[in-house]
Amino acid sequence: MRRLPWGYRVRFSVESDDGGPRGTTTRRRGVAGVTDGERGREFVEGRFDRWWTRFLAKGLDRYDLQNLRDDIGAWEEWCETFAAVGEEHAEHGREAEAAGNATTAGEHFLRASMYCHFGSFAWFVDEGRRERVHRRGVELWERAAPHLDPPAERIEAPHPGGADVPGYLRVPGGTPDGLDESPLVILLSGLDSTKEEQHTRASDFHARGIATLSVDGPGQGEMWYTRTMTPDYHEAISAVVDHVEGVDDVDASRLGVYGVSIGGFYAPHVAANDDRFDACVGLAGPFSVGPASLYRSVSMRDGFLHACRADSFVEADEITERMTLRGDIEDLTAPALMIAGGNDTVIPPEQTRRIAERAPNGELLYYPDGDHVCKNRVTQYRPYAADWMRERLV
Repeated sequence: MRRLPWGYRVRFSVESDDGGPRGTTTRRRGVAGVTDGERGREFVEGRFDRWWTRFLAKGLDRYDLQNLRDDIGAWEEWCETFAAVGEEHAEHGREAEAAGNATTAGEHFLRASMYCHFGSFAWFVDEGRRERVHRRGVELWERAAPHLDPPAERIEAPHPGGADVPGYLRVPGGTPDGLDESPLVILLSGLDSTKEEQHTRASDFHARGIATLSVDGPGQGEMWYTRTMTPDYHEAISAVVDHVEGVDDVDASRLGVYGVSIGGFYAPHVAANDDRFDACVGLAGPFSVGPASLYRSVSMRDGFLHACRADSFVEADEITERMTLRGDIEDLTAPALMIAGGNDTVIPPEQTRRIAERAPNGELLYYPDGDHVCKNRVTQYRPYAADWMRERLV
């Protein structure tokens, strides 16, 4: 493994989201260790503190966020309050579209989609309401799609399990170094994210002439309705590659995969099981997902139960304990860049380091002060990772 110059180990500790010890696993559907009624103002404040930088990075308005923080008194109110703000931005989008201002319309619809996404992404109080807001977010993103630069095309790749894999393909107008077609990077989300949230990371590649395809895999986003989390995640992504191999303007023989958080596990898992991938980036991913019941983060525990459609951690653990690179890592022969932060309180950085050390062509980009997915080092790791991927695909 080639270790980058600033890489070194730091002491690591894990805390629960609320700063206290991990609770018991007795729960109502969608709630781990605490009932919805106990998730009041203090819990809501904690969510804003934890996700504030993520909200801003995805284009949410600081003034809106401050008002939402003041207005939401309990977790039960979170989903629909966020969605209401999304509808305000959607109205601005319709007005801009009617006036012929396509770029502005796209910006408004995209922002509206993000409010719906963040209203529903880790909220499992009422599945009917969550689904309604999630699907509305997808609808708004697709309203933005033709107005984006580059525009997005929805694809649905046939999957052997009978459920299509949905995604957004975006191909930039120019190609790198005079290539006839753009290389392609497939973007994979984490436990609580979806393909709609990947637009910022996709822009790094578009600026370098590389096409992107953001997808929902089993247990994620739209695909959750038909396929739950599975140790065979790679089969869905291989089906996506089959589907795009003949797409015009895309050179699928120059293929990369990039995953974030649990997606940082999926990316090397996919590349190890499909030798068509030429490069792999994994951000803050675990070598082994392990038992869902051992995670100390409230949102992670909720998320695993939801992704697995499980009523108990006994059921969820049966799935997540089988999600490991232990039998795959030697097959990850493509160049693999793993990125980790020393202050990650969700995925221990030693887990990500282990992928880099065990992969035949692995290397580690390590930020001693980096938090989970290195949100506090975005301006450093994102251009580095995009340049690294470009060098290997071009």
